[in-house]
Amino acid sequence: MPGTYFGPHSEQYSDYAFQTHANLGRFPLGHILILPDGREYRFTLNDGTIEVAGNLYQSVAALAGHTNRAADVVRAIGASAMSATITTTVAAADIYTEGVAHVNNDTGEGYSYRIKRAMTAGDAHASASSVGVLTVNLAPGEVIKVALDTTSEITFTRNRYHQTTIHLGPPTALLTGVSPGVAAADRFYWSQVKGYSAVLANLTLLAGLPVQASIDVNGAVEGVKRRLQVTSTGSVLSAGYATAGIITDQDGSIVGGAIGISASTTTVLDITGGIANNSPVVGLCVKANASTEFALIDLRID
Repeated sequence: MPGTYFGPHSEQYSDYAFQTHANLGRFPLGHILILPDGREYRFTLNDGTIEVAGNLYQSVAALAGHTNRAADVVRAIGASAMSATITTTVAAADIYTEGVAHVNNDTGEGYSYRIKRAMTAGDAHASASSVGVLTVNLAPGEVIKVALDTTSEITFTRNRYHQTTIHLGPPTALLTGVSPGVAAADRFYWSQVKGYSAVLANLTLLAGLPVQASIDVNGAVEGVKRRLQVTSTGSVLSAGYATAGIITDQDGSIVGGAIGISASTTTVLDITGGIANNSPVVGLCVKANASTEFALIDLRID
């Protein structure tokens, strides 16, 4: 299981070789490194591309064909493995090492189980074809708590820090931190999640204000923005507006026409939106630099 390692300055630049195979590193995925000045990192496996320093990274997006899948066999209470029939995408051996399998519906629903760390190749699971059974071995101490049957629906989720990639604008999965730029393709490294870090900037940042993962530029951050999504079961245009105004961004540029809140009870203003509208906040801007340059950000990625 991940723990905490208090390391010396420069440890974050160490580039670690595999221990015995491509899915096993020196530390468990997500293991914490804390430097003497309090900067915090997580042990991470890069994807098949060279890291880019100062870019924001994310985990692998969930696969629809590995989500909400029917269990193929009955699993008794106390079983140390679980399985389901996946579709669409091949599951290479051990890609779910240190990840999670949870029962999302029907028999056994509400329970989640940690997948075994692959200390040797195939320990977590063997490969599975694009239309085949994926059987994962559970971590030591993890056993099935409620018997599973073929009505059980299972979702497989990778470890957040397994084969990370530069975040897409907008991000499509959990953020994993900012790269120190030391790892070649498919290598383990320390990804920064807290403390001062140079990060690629998009648009105008303002010192002292929060930043989020950029909605438009991969790997970058931008000033926090909140979009409004408007839905209605009636005609908003025919209703009288109680208030209205011009929408501007933090640079003062007009980004929309008038917005009004209608007196109609059929109008809903939703400021939550999805990840495409409201990217995760990643920290505070300490020193603002020009767009496309690298600003100093106090990271606070959980």
